[in-house]
Amino acid sequence: MHAFLYSQHIERPREEVFAYMMDFRTAPRWRNMVRKIEVIGGGPVQQGSKLLFTVDAMGQTRQGEVELWLYDPPHRFGQRNTAQGISGVFEYVLEPDAAGTTVTLTGDIRPHGLMWLMLPMILLRQRRRFRDQLGSLKRAMEQANQANASGGV
Repeated sequence: MHAFLYSQHIERPREEVFAYMMDFRTAPRWRNMVRKIEVIGGGPVQQGSKLLFTVDAMGQTRQGEVELWLYDPPHRFGQRNTAQGISGVFEYVLEPDAAGTTVTLTGDIRPHGLMWLMLPMILLRQRRRFRDQLGSLKRAMEQANQANASGGV
């Protein structure tokens, strides 16, 4: 089920935005609840890579595995996972424009088994979780640019 679609314009070149998004050290700055992302087994990020997400959710630190089902730099990438009876498929598309890049995030949520009964609550929670993510990405990139321009880290 198509759960959400969000877009955000960022006044930076697509290659720069993609590189920032794939630099997992920056993830806590713009991804809600994410504490850390690591490539399982190391190596370069590529289609099929497995990522270990460490998140803070409902007062607990949890870990989950996500697969990069799509990796097409600097155009788009996608992640998918299944946890607690819910499958999520997410895709980020980066489109260049005259003044920078428009990033679009889509999310599909599929409950399994009795989790269908929880669908309205699941959709509400997921939409809230991802609603501000691209705005946070834009702010994080702007702050990084300001710090670099002023000689900061």
